[in-house]
Amino acid sequence: MSVKHHKVNQSGLSSSEGDVENQSRIQQSANFDTSEKGLQETQRSSQQPFIPSQLKLLFVSDKRPIWVGLALGLDEIGCVEPRFDWVSTSEEALLLLRNDSYDCLLIGALYESKTRQLELLKAIRGSSCHDPVVLVLSEPDDHVALAAFEYQAEVLVSAAMWESPVLLGSIKRSIMIEQLREDKHRLMVENHRRLVRERDEAEQLLKQQRLMVEELQTLTFPNEVDTTETDLFLEKSRNHYDSRQVSESFQIPREVQDYYQELLRTYVIMGSGSLKDEILQISDLLSNANLTPRKVLEFHLECVELIIKGLGNRSSRHVMARADLLALEMMVHLGECYQKKSV
Repeated sequence: MSVKHHKVNQSGLSSSEGDVENQSRIQQSANFDTSEKGLQETQRSSQQPFIPSQLKLLFVSDKRPIWVGLALGLDEIGCVEPRFDWVSTSEEALLLLRNDSYDCLLIGALYESKTRQLELLKAIRGSSCHDPVVLVLSEPDDHVALAAFEYQAEVLVSAAMWESPVLLGSIKRSIMIEQLREDKHRLMVENHRRLVRERDEAEQLLKQQRLMVEELQTLTFPNEVDTTETDLFLEKSRNHYDSRQVSESFQIPREVQDYYQELLRTYVIMGSGSLKDEILQISDLLSNANLTPRKVLEFHLECVELIIKGLGNRSSRHVMARADLLALEMMVHLGECYQKKSV
């Protein structure tokens, strides 16, 4: 590729200011057009599949294919050193795939060899080989199309077969689809790891909050130790506990438990905007049951953990943040309720 350099005439430096301004505007406009074209080319290239300079293709057909036109097309897009391998039998193809990998497989499914090539495609996918595959047909065939849909392969129907100008486009499309499939799998794995990490962080925060509540109880009443609650706390720390048993030890009515769990779910979804009356109501119910703030906070942590376990594939950071806000708001209202009783 040759690049031409155009020289700019510098003899007009003594021109008027108007000419200088015009030249500067023209230059700015040219720079803007160049940058806009570069952006468009970048966006266009990002949508194209990655074709390596040493593309490896495997042809499977009864006769040696003619790939002169394909080689010229690859040379035009920058693939200057392609590697073409050809086999005539399915056994040879499977042997090559066992020892090597290819950027794309091209299988010629003629009428007399259609069944054998479809069995080869099934064997390739059954051996956990996910290389892009293009089935080349000389005429339409519904059975081949159904097999291509089932085993994630592209179908090219052309009477020219290997000399078809559409062959290079089919190879690009097959490689691009496989790249998108790999990207999707990678993103799914990363998302799953992120959710597991967030779930572990939420469980660690719950354990820290339980330890904080237990330490506060020990500091406030060092001589009063409730063995039942201590044993239940140890069970909760090991994640082997029954939330119904712990709640019954706090003497919380079942209706209040269900109401608070629904309130917590609604608070996580909607926030505290329109739930002020409900929070005041549940605070009055808990204060009338003569529950200490520590026991209410432990019951709150139970409900939070039940919600986190039922999230499935959803994030738990949002739940923990909203639940902490609800606990803070509820402790404030609960303190106000006990203050009114003491007056």
